[in-house]
Order: sequence, then structure tokens, then C-alpha cells
Amino acid sequence: MLGKTSVIFWVLLDSAIAASNHAPTAVLGSGLVIGTTTVLPSSTATVKKFLSIPYAVTPPKRFLPPEPLFRYDGPVNATQSLRYASSKIMKAHETPEQVAAESEDCLYLNVYAPARPSCKGGRAVMFWIHGGDLTSGTSSAFDGTSFAANQDVVVVTMNYRVNVFGFSNAPNLPLESRNVGFLDQRTALAWVQRNIAAFGGDPRKVTIFGESSGASSIDRLLTTMRDDPLPFRAAILQSGQATVSPFPNDGGPAAWKELVSALNCTSSSSGADAAAGEREEFACVQSADAFAIRAILNSAALDFGPVNDNVTQRATPFPDARHAARVPLLIGSNGQEGMNLGPSYGITNFSSVTEPVLDQFLTVITAAYPWYNLFEAGAQLYTEVVYQCPAKIVAEASVRDSIPTWRYYYNATIPNLQPEGYPTLGAFHGADLDMVFGTYPAANATEQEIALSAFLQTAWATFAKDPVRGPGWKALDTSSNELACLGCRGSTGVQMISANVTDARCSQYAPLFTASTPYF
Repeated sequence: MLGKTSVIFWVLLDSAIAASNHAPTAVLGSGLVIGTTTVLPSSTATVKKFLSIPYAVTPPKRFLPPEPLFRYDGPVNATQSLRYASSKIMKAHETPEQVAAESEDCLYLNVYAPARPSCKGGRAVMFWIHGGDLTSGTSSAFDGTSFAANQDVVVVTMNYRVNVFGFSNAPNLPLESRNVGFLDQRTALAWVQRNIAAFGGDPRKVTIFGESSGASSIDRLLTTMRDDPLPFRAAILQSGQATVSPFPNDGGPAAWKELVSALNCTSSSSGADAAAGEREEFACVQSADAFAIRAILNSAALDFGPVNDNVTQRATPFPDARHAARVPLLIGSNGQEGMNLGPSYGITNFSSVTEPVLDQFLTVITAAYPWYNLFEAGAQLYTEVVYQCPAKIVAEASVRDSIPTWRYYYNATIPNLQPEGYPTLGAFHGADLDMVFGTYPAANATEQEIALSAFLQTAWATFAKDPVRGPGWKALDTSSNELACLGCRGSTGVQMISANVTDARCSQYAPLFTASTPYF
């Protein structure tokens, strides 16, 4: 914390800067942050944006847990989003320019807050964790301006380390220090607790929300965090969870060995000196060029997933003894998740599946989906096994624990959000993101698109403001046989539908949920 004299200095500097250029500022315990403002074309509300605020020492020490940042060297210029420089070394990017701008200097977060004072005390805070299979992604792809302008909430988006940089599986590290990407997320949550009041947010009113591996990260927080009080009071899981898994994600140790070999870091020590050899290999990889590591990851398709450490990740499956944080939960999935994810995740790779099991899969596909072609049937199978049925399992486990729980099914086909060249993917994995954040392209936006996006954003924010009352439809109970369909049949709001629409085949998949590590 700053001393009394330092606080006075920062407050005076804050006043001087604000008077000279009208830029919004925030005085934090670690120093002064200078932001910028924006106004959406569709709104008259001014939003304060503070972009790329460091929440820990950055760049972090490679493969090691994040370190707290106690003092800024000077005022932080938080006026530009370092879209790629504050991102991560990832698996892939679209252009060479973006690749060249990647950096391990990535422990930053963004804050979006209404400029007008709140008449009801501190505002609800929505803390976003992005997806990307824990191998890629950036917070800068998600703009919280619309939420702040139209829903009167404070939005925080954050970066965390991914791929080998976030989940190295290095054998010389203590088990509880290997999932540093998840430790980054917790450090950012702790930063919010200490600092969000300076942006008009209430640290007691934090809702964590995320999509895909962002949602599964949140499920890990729900099932492993035991802080009292918790740094959040509600959770929204979009297309992801970490409670049950149909496929294992445990290739990290083998991937680490292959990376060590590819970098010529293999130690000659063995036997009694094996521990020393592991330390030598670790130091060698730690000092290697980041882009050399990146090239190996891509060429060898190495897969680094988190480990079960019982600190940030528990072994799956555990639906009957989930022991999740007792906070209200909103969970759901999209109608056609597998249409774009099936091929990219190699769902057709049955190399490790026995012939009888393969026959069973094909029998299920052909019997359950006779109206699909083979690809669409496989994509629908993937949708149900990886997303829809796990959402059902988690929701039901939450209800059994007497936790206020709401479940949704997003099934809107938005024409100008379909990937280029693929106009018929429907409500594919990630199709809801621009709709929830209100960042869909204005050009050629349909009436349904505009109205449904506003509805989704209002439902999410309503839940964040009063999680006990929920998003605007009835909570689940032990006798529920309905769920909320969002955007179904061209609607602009919610329609309650029979759970049989999404869950009819879930009992057939129950034997598949035996993997001990979350799939993503």
C-alpha cells in the first residue's frame, strides 16, 4: 500500500492531469492509471476505458506463478489496447504481423466503466475470462463498452498465460505450481477485489463469466476455490464446464519431453541425478527463444493441458460430489457447437478407440440422426457429448446442491455472423459472443439480431446485478423439464422448451464421461 504522503501526491497529480486533458483517471494502491473515454453510436452514455493495466509483474518469469505488483514506476497510460503485444505466444495467428507482435508480456486487464456517477453505490462487476482451448486467445477481442453503456455495469476482461507458457507440465515444478495460467486468473480476481472500487465497481458484486475454456476455467474456480469470502458471487458458463469429460487431456508430460528434445535441452543426467537433470532441462527451456518454442509447438502439434493439482483443477468426473461454490449459476450451450469445432478438434480421430466402441459410435450416429448427412451427424454428436449433455449434468448437480440455477440453449442463426464461406453453420461454437457483447457488425444487421443481442446483454447484466432473482426466467428445480431457448425460431427473447429437445440422447452418452481430466 502507498504511504499517506504518496497518496496525497497521486491525488494531486490525478487532479492536475484531469484538469489538463479531461482524461479519466483512477488512483490505485499501486499508483495512477490514466484512461480514455468513448461513446457508442447507438448510445449517449459515455464510457471510461482503461486498457492494458498490469495486474501482476509482467512479463512474468516463464513457467512460474505470477508475482504481485505492488508499485507502478509511474502513471500507467491505459489508453490503448495492446491487442497482440499484451496477448500470449499462441498456437496460430492469421498474419505474420500479428505473430511478430506476440509477447510473453501479457499479464494485463481492461476495465470498462460508465462515466456517470452511480446513484446506488458501487456497480455490479462482470469479470470475463476468454476461451481458446487454453492454447490461444486474448482479452482484447472482447469490448465491454456496450455492457457499460447500456447495462450500467463495470466490465473487466483479462489475459492469462496459455499453451506451454501457462501449463508447462514441467516435472521439476511442484504440482501446485504447474497451472500458472489458472493462477494468473486468480491473481486478476484478487486485483479486482483490491482495486475495482476506484472504477465505480463493488468488489462484493462480482460475477465471473466466460465461454468455452473460459467457462471451463470458471467451473474450475467454482469447484476448487475455498476463499472466505469468495472473490465472486455468481457465475455464467457459456459453452463449457470442467465437471465431466468425454475425452482426456493429459498429453502434457509427453509434450514437455518432446519440447525438451526438440530444443536440444535433454540432460545426460540419470539415476540419482535425475532431479538435477530435470532442473537443467527446465532452465534450458526457460531461456529458449519464445518463437523457437512457438515454431515447435506448431510443427509438432504439441498439446499442453493443465494438470490435476487439487488446487486449481480437480479430477473428473465428479457430478455427484461436485462441492461447488454456493453461488447462483447460469449455464448453457449453443445449438450447433460441433459444426465448426468437430474437424478442428479431430473428433474423427478414433485411433485410440477399440473396434466395438467405434461400432457403437457409428450405430448411435446412424440411428439417432437419420435426417443428417454423416458430417452433420458427427457434428451434432460432438455438440451433445461435449457441450449440451455436460451442461445438463452440471445444472442438475447444482440444483441438487440447492444452488439457484438457470440453464439456457442458444439457437439463433445470425446471417452476418456466419463465418465467411460457411453460411449455414447455424449457432456454432462462439456464435453467441458478439451477440452477448453487443459487438456484432452493424452492417446488414437484422431486426432479430439487434433485438436478441439487447435481450441477451440485459439478461446477463440482470443476473449479475441480482443473481438470486436470476436472468429473467424461472430457475430450475428437481422437477424441471424445461429450459430457456434463446433466439429459437427467429425469436428476440426467451422461449421455454422441453428439455427433451436437447437432452433426449444424454443417457446414451453417460458411459462416455469417464476421463479424469477436463477436455478443455
